[in-house]
Amino acid sequence: MNKILSITCALVVLVAVLSGCEKNYDELYQNPNKPSASTPALNLTGVLKDMLVQPAGMEERWSQYFLINYDYYGNNRYDFGAAPTSYATLTNVLKMEEEEKKLGFADQNPYSALGKFFRAYFFVDMSLKMGDMPMKDALKGLTDMTPAYDTQKDIFLQAFTWLEEANGDLTALIAKNDKTLAGDIYLGNNLAAWQKVVNTYRLRLLIHLSLKANDADLKVKQQFADILGNPAKYPVMKSTADDLKFTYVYPTDLYPNNPGNFGFDALRYNTSATYIKLLTDRKDPRVFVTAEPADSLVRRGEDPTAFTSFIGAEAGGDLGDMYKIANLGLYSLLNRKHYYDTYTGEPSIIIGYNEMLFNIAEGIARGWAAGSAEDNYKAGIKTSMSFYGIPETGSMQVFFLKSGASLGNYVIDTVAVDFNTYYAQTSVKYSADQATAISQILTQKYLAMFRQGGLEAYYNYRRTGVPTFSTGPGTGNSGRIALRFKYPTVESSANSAHYTDALSRQYSGNDDINGKMWILQ
Repeated sequence: MNKILSITCALVVLVAVLSGCEKNYDELYQNPNKPSASTPALNLTGVLKDMLVQPAGMEERWSQYFLINYDYYGNNRYDFGAAPTSYATLTNVLKMEEEEKKLGFADQNPYSALGKFFRAYFFVDMSLKMGDMPMKDALKGLTDMTPAYDTQKDIFLQAFTWLEEANGDLTALIAKNDKTLAGDIYLGNNLAAWQKVVNTYRLRLLIHLSLKANDADLKVKQQFADILGNPAKYPVMKSTADDLKFTYVYPTDLYPNNPGNFGFDALRYNTSATYIKLLTDRKDPRVFVTAEPADSLVRRGEDPTAFTSFIGAEAGGDLGDMYKIANLGLYSLLNRKHYYDTYTGEPSIIIGYNEMLFNIAEGIARGWAAGSAEDNYKAGIKTSMSFYGIPETGSMQVFFLKSGASLGNYVIDTVAVDFNTYYAQTSVKYSADQATAISQILTQKYLAMFRQGGLEAYYNYRRTGVPTFSTGPGTGNSGRIALRFKYPTVESSANSAHYTDALSRQYSGNDDINGKMWILQ
């Protein structure tokens, strides 16, 4: 009896203690250093950060701009695995819209307008990587755990609807002088700047659809002509000041190549011949800014400002051989003055004016709209040169790290530049032949997008075959450039029926990285 009473008393005391602690625990659970509630501005900032694809990743290797020569750090292979998805980011878009409704925003507001743009951007991004994707049934949470796959065509059609609506909403909001947007880390909450981004991005998507230009539903040519023909309704970027870009700031956001990692990877990467040869064949001064002359050639007395002193590695080369040759100083490295000298480097452009000029040039060259393809093409080259600080005429200083030296110990030289002389070359001057002209536009666009735009250079190659990509043992995949990424592994078990149907519809039942998605057919 006494034992039972003792146990009962002990339980009463324990419950009392736990009851007393409950309130204290709830109080302690709140972290004063973190927000306890979301806001639309906070969600917007997170979504914007998810748009960024930083340089120095696999995207640059798959675009054959530069290559890794040290197998401990990876490889240059096209053995694509599952693509990352953006559904978590799109969930934050929904949360952003939910929070603005809680605050009493009107149905037409800056967050909802940008939400439409984000839907177009992230759904198309996933589709470009994999093909058909869940869209209409996606983002329903527990109410639909097995969403059907929408066709790639339907994803693009819906994206154009969203972009048209976003443009219209922004026009109305700008007319009202709406100032309610907050949290914009790129464009300072400027709705007029965002409207230019929306329409400039739409031009990019239309160019992605060049192989579907005659599709009656997509109306690619009509959309392209409408945008260029009605700038009051569809404003686009007017200069690089309109770029959607991420600017690196010390010490919070560091450029991927910087003095802190110079000793680890500056010698582990070298430039690709795909990129370098296009520059040197054209005597292009951009090579002096983005690359260094091969060290061994300079040490044996070659002129470091001679185009023949710049050598890139073949992307298809064996990684072991590349490592040996790189260590002999026979390949050009990234220009360490330009890319490693500071912690902030150059901005990373997500959607930019320079790319837009080449997109407009290509569309006009294909006959989609009136205008001068050459003027836009020429402006695109000049804009790219300007990005690197290269004057149209005169001289420019060039910096190369001395052999075996530490950062800051540079060889400084001067080279003469003249845009008219550069442009007069047969390989550069805009051709009267349509096929040649389009190839020139694509080549210059590739050169201009060095270290920018994520996979855009790869997508342009995949769509057109320009420029020619190198293959071999180093690129794997039986000497082929992969055409797509695989679906997330979990789809085969968690969404089996729709996953199987999507594969049967597109890739003969196989999640094949060499399968040709609809947009490429």
